Amino acid sequence: MTLAVLFPLIMAAVCALLARQLGRRTGYLAALGFLPALLLAVPLAGNSVEVGGTPFNQVTGWVPELGLNFAFRGDGFSLLFAVLIGVIGALASLYSVAYLSERERFGRFYPYLLLFGGSMLGLVLSDNMIALFAFWEMTSVTSFLLIGLWHTRSEARDGAIKAFLVSALGGLGLLAAVALLSVAGGSTTLSGLDLEAVRASPMFIPALLLTLLAAFTKSAQLPFHLWLPTAMEAPTPVSAFLHSATMVKAGVVLVAKFGLIFGTSALWGGIIVPLGLATMFWGSWRALKQTDLKALLAFSTVSQLGLLMALYGLADAEGRFAATTHLLNHAAFKAALFFVVGIIDHETGTRETFRLSGLRRKLPLTFAVALLATLSMAGLPPLGGFISKELFYEAMIHAGPGFIAVSVIGSAFTLAYCARLIGIFFGDFRAPEDDTGQPLKPHIHEAGLGLLLPPALLAGAALLFGILPSSAEWLTRRAGAALNFAGYEGHLYLWHGVTPALLLTLLTWGLAALLVWQAARVYFLQVHVEFPLSSNRIYRGLLRGLETLASRVIAGTQGLALPDQLRITLAAAGLMGGYAVWRAPQVFQPLEAVPLSTLPIAVLLVAGALGVLLSRNRLTAVVLTGLTGFGSAVAFLAMRAPDLALTQLLIEAVTVILFLLVFRSLPGFRSLPRGRVRGVIDVVLAGSAGIGATLLVLASIRFLSPPISPYYLENAYKEGGGKNVVNVILVDFRGWDTLGEIMVVAMVALAVGSLVRLGRRGQARSEKDTAPASQDLLDLQKRQS
Repeated sequence: MTLAVLFPLIMAAVCALLARQLGRRTGYLAALGFLPALLLAVPLAGNSVEVGGTPFNQVTGWVPELGLNFAFRGDGFSLLFAVLIGVIGALASLYSVAYLSERERFGRFYPYLLLFGGSMLGLVLSDNMIALFAFWEMTSVTSFLLIGLWHTRSEARDGAIKAFLVSALGGLGLLAAVALLSVAGGSTTLSGLDLEAVRASPMFIPALLLTLLAAFTKSAQLPFHLWLPTAMEAPTPVSAFLHSATMVKAGVVLVAKFGLIFGTSALWGGIIVPLGLATMFWGSWRALKQTDLKALLAFSTVSQLGLLMALYGLADAEGRFAATTHLLNHAAFKAALFFVVGIIDHETGTRETFRLSGLRRKLPLTFAVALLATLSMAGLPPLGGFISKELFYEAMIHAGPGFIAVSVIGSAFTLAYCARLIGIFFGDFRAPEDDTGQPLKPHIHEAGLGLLLPPALLAGAALLFGILPSSAEWLTRRAGAALNFAGYEGHLYLWHGVTPALLLTLLTWGLAALLVWQAARVYFLQVHVEFPLSSNRIYRGLLRGLETLASRVIAGTQGLALPDQLRITLAAAGLMGGYAVWRAPQVFQPLEAVPLSTLPIAVLLVAGALGVLLSRNRLTAVVLTGLTGFGSAVAFLAMRAPDLALTQLLIEAVTVILFLLVFRSLPGFRSLPRGRVRGVIDVVLAGSAGIGATLLVLASIRFLSPPISPYYLENAYKEGGGKNVVNVILVDFRGWDTLGEIMVVAMVALAVGSLVRLGRRGQARSEKDTAPASQDLLDLQKRQS
């Protein structure tokens, strides 16, 4: 398991190094990165993770004193999901080899994809909740990079930022929930939590609500669904990966696993089930309105995630069994359909349904794959989606009549938008044209094996799950012990007989037929009925509000003139000195205690400071400023701190050199107008700051708490093995602080390097993506209209 998580991260670095030489063939290396995850199918297929089996555990120490370890737990559900990630990740990598343009930046695409895959694997396998949170945040960052890969498009930037902001909000909720659970349950691992203590704790309800916030934001539940449709701006292989098996299902995984903790509370199901069904209804309604195939699939994902949430939210064995079955089916047909849409876009130059017709004549194999996947998504026999839809109805019948009504209407919308999707293959063939009447692609032909094989395999799985339900049940049962439905006696059948669920299915088909028959009127209604309050409007309103607030705060704190900012700084220094005097009465050393060797140094420092103040020449001011710095270095040397003296000398030397480098660009000395009153105020402020700083230093002689320095002196050699105490403190006792400081310096160096590069003459490299520019323009015009 550890290798399954780490290997994609290692291969990301390898792909980044070799992408320039390998080009699009880097995709084969990326697919290899998911090999350890695929090998988890071996323990998954064994009996050890089934009913009553003991899960595999692997623990790698990180900071065990703080409960921070990489603890991976291979229970049936985690292994099942990990294998699913491996399968879809490998297929997406192979598909992208044929899909992406030669001019794509493979050195970014494949490393981002692998980093994202490794993060998802860590998330589903992690037993340590702190590590789970870390992997959760990694998925947010890497998905931001993937969605914004084509950052020259404003839609891609908007989609990436929106996805990151929404999922980051949920991440904060998850962090708080993990902290509460760890305190209440006495462990940082999910398997080690004392569930009785957690449920009896007053932190139970806050932890429950925060967990739901995280799950709803990540899995695009109302009203946090707004980010998912805009995430379709990512390249199609990424969309297939995100929408079928990874990021969007992270919230579902959280609800499935944490449901074993919170499922006993009525609040858990009372929130999740209604909200999940509302999301299912709203997502299917919005999907029916879309004319862009990718947007249709994106809203379809929102709807299907609502269905999964509702089933897992029931928190009973029947619901978990049905949800796990549908999770498998959804991964198969949704990834296949995204791959199919990628083929259509790749071969015809458009994804707009009104431009496409009769494609089965030109793309017969693509049509066959699309038909299988679409029928499964629509819940029609003999595909796997039909079986899991029957389970969904069975579970909702037990939930209540209101839930049944929403489920049937939402499913009817699902069937109707599936009809629109598959409709592009029927009718007379019409070559897609742009607004000027010119064909978008001169020759339309069937896609190659590299594009067809991945969706064909997935569509074949959807068919297999339908005609051989025992295969889907065998996989679903792997998660039985982990999700506590091992004792559930239900089975998967293509034909259950005439059951209430089948009658609801027939009702769904009738409603869907009505929607398809009245498709024009339904579309007219959807276009002309707009809800005044939408999540996108709220999101943009909040962003504008934050920008306005930030601008006002900046204007109020940093928009002042430099002299005013200096006055505030000096006043703060004076106040700090006053606080020091108040808290710690001063201890003045007798004059004879002051070594005479420090007097020349003090004179040097004061002379330098006064010289800068009285200087009327820029060069003189720079030299005198350096004098104070070098004086400080001499002071350190006199106090037997040669390391600090050397560091100070280097800093002063670099500072003076930098001053001299930019000397020509510095403004000349100006006489600023200043009245007598303001001059007096400035003198008082400067004097207060000087006295305050002096008192602050003197106050430190008498410690407010026992000094820590004896500890370092006693343990520097014993614990750190070094005779130089300062070095041991920096390297051993404060190693993490030092690492952080080095990282800050490194980031500054990178920023300076980037700024220097910006100053060079030349033209920026253009980004190239696979979609035609004309289509981008059409998409943009449509969204703006």
